[in-house]
Amino acid sequence: MKNTLVFLTSGFPFGTGETFIESEIQYLSDAFHSVTIIAINPCSNKQRPVPTNCTIKTLHIELNQIDKLCALTQFKDIRLWNEFRVVKQLYNLKLSKEIIKVALISLYRSKLILKYLKKLTVDSQSVFYSYWCDDAALALALLKQQQPKIKTVSRVHGWDVYCNVHKLNYLPFRHFIADNLNLIISVSQSGKDYIHANWKIIKSNNVIVSKLGVKQQQYTGIPSIFTLVSCSNLIPLKRVHMIINALALIKNQPIKWVHFGDGPELNTLITRAKNLLHSNTDWEFKGRIPNTDVLEWYANYSPSVFINVSSSEGIPVSIMEAMSFGIPVIATNVGGNREIVNDVNGICLDANCTPNEIAKAIQSFSNLEYMNSCRKGAYQTWEREYNAKTNYKKFVQYLLK
Repeated sequence: MKNTLVFLTSGFPFGTGETFIESEIQYLSDAFHSVTIIAINPCSNKQRPVPTNCTIKTLHIELNQIDKLCALTQFKDIRLWNEFRVVKQLYNLKLSKEIIKVALISLYRSKLILKYLKKLTVDSQSVFYSYWCDDAALALALLKQQQPKIKTVSRVHGWDVYCNVHKLNYLPFRHFIADNLNLIISVSQSGKDYIHANWKIIKSNNVIVSKLGVKQQQYTGIPSIFTLVSCSNLIPLKRVHMIINALALIKNQPIKWVHFGDGPELNTLITRAKNLLHSNTDWEFKGRIPNTDVLEWYANYSPSVFINVSSSEGIPVSIMEAMSFGIPVIATNVGGNREIVNDVNGICLDANCTPNEIAKAIQSFSNLEYMNSCRKGAYQTWEREYNAKTNYKKFVQYLLK
């Protein structure tokens, strides 16, 4: 009989987030006899469909002020003091009040998740899989200590890998997580290299690379209007304001720019666009809409170029989706972006590129011969490296083994 999978998410299948799991869950359900999805702190009651052998559970662990005071009890846990030693001796960081607070809350939250997991009816053949390397992954590391025979795995992406993109230059218990889980699965080679260099892990062979993937789409034609598309949350890390700054420098070429995604910066960005963009630029913020609608829009409108100018990334699924349509990509050289964007399929800009450099990159795709070449390269990159069918079949083999 196939094994049982316990799959921890940050809300999937509720709401509209974690759209990239929509493809993966099909392969997980095919590979395992049963899948229990534990959605932690889902932000919506609206549920997306999942395969019939998936059972959905929710776990709400928002902490109030009393919970945060209760977190002080973690000072009795030797693992907290070991983490403080790692912070000082291996990470060479000052043990500040902020770092102590982050570690306390993380350990407390993970024990709440652990308490829930221990109530599940599972056996030693079960596989526990956290989609993010967060407090859920820490809970799995704690569970593994208590039940050594179970198999525990966590993916790592971008924000949950790179400590240096966080204010404190710190992510809690990464050394402990990597030392206790059976596998840490990075979506990029860049992430794996960073883990080996910066997490100071003991085990060197339990960090592997398994790329995400997206479904095959129809190879699109060239649009009648030069169309630039972007897709991300509207938060500082995504630097969408730089797209506006770059478009403001292009005054003669007719351009349509469409952004998919929402976030706290929406109103600020709308104001910036109104103030800076010229009449030659037709722009629109579509908001947060279902992923299927985004893909349908790509198929109908055949964007000329996809753009991502984030300050940090894993390897964005949004770029994979664009390439599955044969859409060239402009991206910044951060995280694993260099692994997917190159001279064959687009332009990989310096991480600290200027609006002028972004504008020049956009304008370079006005050359139809160059655009056609990059469109072909984009589709071939998807087919060779980010095909869901190929990548997820390999991934489930890691889990089954």
